[in-house]
Amino acid sequence: MHTVSRNSIQQRSLISQMFIICLHLMQRLLVAKFFVGFFMGIIFTVIVYNLKEPIEKPRFRPDQSKFEYEKNQQTFDDSNPSKPSIWNSSWDGFKNENKFPRHFYLIRHGQYFDNARTMEEMKLTLLGKEQLEYTGKRLNQTKTHFNRLIHSGMVRAFESAVIINQQLDSKLELIEDKSLSEGLPVAPIPYAGISQRDIDTYGDRARIDGAFAKYFHRARSDQNKETHDIIVFHANILRYFICKIMQFPVEAWLRITLNHGSITQITILSDGGIVLKTIGDSGFIPANKVTF
Repeated sequence: MHTVSRNSIQQRSLISQMFIICLHLMQRLLVAKFFVGFFMGIIFTVIVYNLKEPIEKPRFRPDQSKFEYEKNQQTFDDSNPSKPSIWNSSWDGFKNENKFPRHFYLIRHGQYFDNARTMEEMKLTLLGKEQLEYTGKRLNQTKTHFNRLIHSGMVRAFESAVIINQQLDSKLELIEDKSLSEGLPVAPIPYAGISQRDIDTYGDRARIDGAFAKYFHRARSDQNKETHDIIVFHANILRYFICKIMQFPVEAWLRITLNHGSITQITILSDGGIVLKTIGDSGFIPANKVTF
């Protein structure tokens, strides 16, 4: 029978214990390296992120637009006429004279008898009157303190302004301005049934541009509060004004469609900046009563 010496058994037991001890040490070393590498990775990521991001980020309320901040971060050189400019900040010829904005609620009149023989007979239809009742109620729901209610010299715009005024809790004096009457400003591009010959015969761009300059400008020095004006007039003039104030090509005016009784809301900031808040909004009119 083969026998194993006691010394041999003890030697094997010692080797096994040393192997187990070494194995435990290696496991602990690997775990330690893992956690060291993990925390070093987090620290390195934080350092790199802080280098890329500004120390102080602008904060905005949930209802606050980033428009003011982003606008102030960009400046465009519009002093050199030969150099194309993204935005001409001197579009109205005024300087920053105070801090008050000017708000405009631009209303297209209601549906009217467009096949009438004379301008005086181009009055609102029953549906057109109903459309403007919805428009007036929508304006009244905003709880805005309106300063002026202006309308063109055409009967359908006057009738629309009267109906709007009836829906307002605070009634306004109606102001007539014949320079806001319907017309053709420029020949549209692309061609859409209105030619340059039509513009030469029926157009009145000088009068229309004069009306634009009269109303659309930043606050003057004598304005001591924020203002809200309602202007009731016509689709051709209104969409031309939209292109003009946004500094889009004015020949694009006929590409815009505005429903009867719709609201286009524009704000002119104190530095001449423009905010087009809504364009042709008629969502407050029932779908079966919408026309254009």
